[in-house]
Amino acid sequence: MNKGAKAAIFVIVASIGNILATGLIFIACLGIYSLTLGRWLPQTAVMWAVVASFLIAMVGAFLLYKKALSFAQKKFNLEERLGFSQAPKKPRD
Repeated sequence: MNKGAKAAIFVIVASIGNILATGLIFIACLGIYSLTLGRWLPQTAVMWAVVASFLIAMVGAFLLYKKALSFAQKKFNLEERLGFSQAPKKPRD
């Protein structure tokens, strides 16, 4: 498998992981809201809870993705495996 195919697979898997992380954080935020503030606040506050949960999920997934990517780069040496290293090319004669 060439490096382009490996990079494409990595991007697809990383995107799916990021989408799943966003969904899980969003569901967790809504669950926490329904167990705590949802009991005391009026029904009209649900809209703001959904908006806040979405924003928290987006920021949280971004930070989680960034942390996971830096961990994977260090542990699995992704730059060399995927062909992203910036090694200087040798000039042609």
